[in-house]
Amino acid sequence: MDKKKENKVVKEVDPNEANKDTHAYVVMDTRFEVEKKYEIIDLIGYGAYGVVVAAKDKTIPEGEQNLTAVKKIVKAFDHRVFSLRTYRELKIQRLLEHENVLGIKRILKPKNRETFNEIYVVSELMETDLAQIIKSNQPLTDDHIQFFLY
Repeated sequence: MDKKKENKVVKEVDPNEANKDTHAYVVMDTRFEVEKKYEIIDLIGYGAYGVVVAAKDKTIPEGEQNLTAVKKIVKAFDHRVFSLRTYRELKIQRLLEHENVLGIKRILKPKNRETFNEIYVVSELMETDLAQIIKSNQPLTDDHIQFFLY
C-alpha cells in the first residue's frame, strides 16, 4: 500500500453536519468522530491500541498553543486485559503531574452508553517521541540519556 495514501486525512462529508456537535475524519482506515472544535491535521502514529493524530483546537486563538494530540483507543472494552491496561494508562496520566509525563487535557464523552467502545484522549502535542529519537541517526550524548532517565 502506498504510504502517502495510507497517511492521508480525509474529512467525511455529512449533509446533516449542521445539526451535529461532531464531525468525522478518516485516518488510516480509522474513523475519528470528534467535536467540531477539533480539526484533524495529520497522522502522528499508530499501534496495537489505536491511532494518534494532530489536531487544531479552534477555540484557542492562532499563535497560542492550539495544537493537540487526539488518541483514539479502539475496541477499548473487547478484552479484559486491554481494558485494564487502558484504565491504568489513563489513571497514571491523569494523576501523575510531572514535566516529563504526558498529561491528559480531556477525555471526550461518548455519544451514548450502548455503543461506547472507543475512547478519545486529548493531550498536548509533542514534537517527537522517544522511539523516533532512538531510531534517528543522531548520536545520543550523556546529556540526552540523563534527560530521558530523569
